[in-house]
Formats: sequence, C-alpha cells, structure tokens
Amino acid sequence: MASATAHRWTIRRARQDELLDWDARIEANPDGGQWTQGLAYAKLKATERLRPVFLVLESEGAGPVHVLALEHRSLAGRYWYLPLGPGAAFDELPGIADALRAARDDVAKGVFAVKVEPYEVDTPERREALRAAGFRAANTVQQNIHTVLVDLRPDVDDIFAGFSKKLRNHIRNAIKHGYRVEKVPHSEATYEQMYALMQTVAGGKGVDTMKPYAYYRTLWGELCERGQGHFWFGYDGAHDGPQASAFMIGFGRYALAKDGGSVPDRAIRGGAHLLRWTAMQWFKEQGREVYDTYATPPSWRADDETHRMHGPGIFKRLFGPIVDHLPSHDLVLDEARYRLFLRLLLPVERRVRRRPWGIW
Repeated sequence: MASATAHRWTIRRARQDELLDWDARIEANPDGGQWTQGLAYAKLKATERLRPVFLVLESEGAGPVHVLALEHRSLAGRYWYLPLGPGAAFDELPGIADALRAARDDVAKGVFAVKVEPYEVDTPERREALRAAGFRAANTVQQNIHTVLVDLRPDVDDIFAGFSKKLRNHIRNAIKHGYRVEKVPHSEATYEQMYALMQTVAGGKGVDTMKPYAYYRTLWGELCERGQGHFWFGYDGAHDGPQASAFMIGFGRYALAKDGGSVPDRAIRGGAHLLRWTAMQWFKEQGREVYDTYATPPSWRADDETHRMHGPGIFKRLFGPIVDHLPSHDLVLDEARYRLFLRLLLPVERRVRRRPWGIW
C-alpha cells in the first residue's frame, strides 16, 4: 500500500474558524466529499449520543484532509468512527494510521480503536494493503457500501443511451402517459408525506431498518437547511397525492438517493424510474458527477431473494451493475481495551442503552 506518493501525516483538532465552512472543506477532500463527514450528519448522530470530533490531517506534501470522527464513550475509553472517512487518497492510509498511533498521548488520548471506511472499490489487493497497515476488517456500517453508481459526467443523451433497454422503455412509457415529476420544497407537510410513503413499501410494512419519524425529521431538516437535501414527488393522476417520492442528497461530487417510497399500485409503468432520471439530470446541472442509488445487496447476493435489499436491488440494477466497496476496518490502538469493550461492555450497553449498534 505504501508508495512513492505517500506522505508523513500529523493530526490535530480543527480550529473554530475551520468549523465555519466545514462542509466546504469536506467537499474539497481527495475522495470528493462524503455527506457523512458533514455537519448535518454530525448533528444527527449527536442525538444518538455520538460526540462529534472535528479533526484535520496535515502533511508537508499533501492535504489538508478534514475528518469527522463520531466518538462513543464507554468504561473502556473512547472509540472513534470515521463514517466513509477519512477522505484521503487510499495510498495515504498507512501514514494516517501512524499519525493516529502517534496521537495517543495527545489528540487521540484515551482512544482505543478507530473505525475507518475508505469509499474505495473492494479488491483483494486493497484488503491486503489495509491489513498490512494494521487495519482489521469489520462489519459493514454505511448502507451504500454495496450500491449502483451512475456516472453523470457524459452528455445526458449518452447517459440515457447507457441504460438498459428495459429502463429506457420504462422512462419513455412514463413520459408518454403523462407521469409528472416535481421537485418539492421542504416543509413539515413534505416530511410527513414522505414518511407515509416510505411506510407503504414491502407490502405496507415498511423496511425493517426504518427509524422513527423524529430521526428522519432531523436528518431531512438539517440537510435541507444547508441546501444539501432535496425532495422529488411523482404523480400518476390516479392517487390522492404523490404515487412515489424520493429524498436525495447533493454533497461534493455525489448525488445520493437516500430515502424513497411509493404506493404499490401504480397507474403508469415507469414512474419511479422517470423520477430518478429527472433527479439525475437536475444534479448533473448542479455539477454532481456521480449518482449513488444507495444500498443494494452485495453483488454476490444480487439474486438472493432472502436478502432484505433484494427488491430494491432489482429496481436499482436497471441503472447499472452493483459496485462493492471496502467494508469498515478497525485500527486498534489498545488491544486490551478493545477486547474488553467488544466482549464485556458492548453486550451490556446493548441491553441497557440506546445506541447506533450498526457501528459495531
């Protein structure tokens, strides 16, 4: 993993002036900027008792790289999670690991492990490189580790031509029969309508990972107030209100389809496809380069009907092949405390306290 381009890194806390334009700094990171490193996500996770820690990685030949760490505190000490971070070039991770180890008596004092999620395509070579640098493969946290990505950089006609014939026919059918797509302003009424439509999927049960309304209200509100969150509703004329909905995020080079819902019975075939294609074109005009459909089964389980994302995966695979990214990896800074936390403290905390347990 080490290369001639790798640099020596140091780590420090962000200054107050750097927090004033934190999101812009995250968008300038080498990875193109991940919304999970931004202020909206930090505020959302603070409601789950994860303390945001704002960090800056520096080197003489590269950087700076701005990093959000979500800190979980326990009797074992502090555990840092860098959601889809640290945002540096992949070859720099050994040097960043060294910087974290060196900071144990300073910035990272009391931190017994750091979970990273470099948003890089999963390959045996990259896994081995992380292992050689001291990282240990861990469970997947962010849902778009497995996803479908659409390159928005080509001309619109070329993007459309690259879709499968089936998808193109769906979109043309929706247009022909008058399916209407609107970008709607954010408001409490929009949030409530969106949440209601999210509950209609899976035969009216909603998805098993669906959270309470208050969670989404916080998420959508924080992102929309920053101009990063966007709603689209689709109308087929046969329902009282929208037939389909989508909440999407524009951040850095990415447009991400975070949440969606629809009324199962539809009067016009292809409406949901047209909704997403309409949003893609809007995001392209805004300068986004990649559309992330957000969450599918792993590519090797694409046809497994028992996987909870099988249904959404069928829909999303019309836009392209599944891309598998690296799973989360832990950098252990204190082996004894790490084992104490995983084996003894975490099971107890799971029973008595609310936590975002997907992190572990």
